Amino acid sequence: MLNPAHVKIPLILLALVGAAILTACTAPAGDAANGKRWYAMHNCSACHGDNADDGRARAIAGLGMGFTRFEAVLRKPSSPSMPAFPEPKLSRQDAADIYAWLKSLN
Repeated sequence: MLNPAHVKIPLILLALVGAAILTACTAPAGDAANGKRWYAMHNCSACHGDNADDGRARAIAGLGMGFTRFEAVLRKPSSPSMPAFPEPKLSRQDAADIYAWLKSLN
């Protein structure tokens, strides 16, 4: 017969691994006010416009994508005209702030 302690340890480890995976996959809490400031500081408005929907590049106000996809586009854009924003240039938190501001523009 199995000792209950032998059953609990793998379950606890599985729960901890699951929690770590979920934490890594979720966006940090973004601050829209900071996001507006970062959007301006990183010159996003030069192409996407001051309101993120009135520039020569794709409108991104309201943003129809999740944070993970948004961050992937920032890091490795598919458009040759958009610069890449690697982590040293734009932190994950700053990206989350920009994302929060763009989502607030519905």
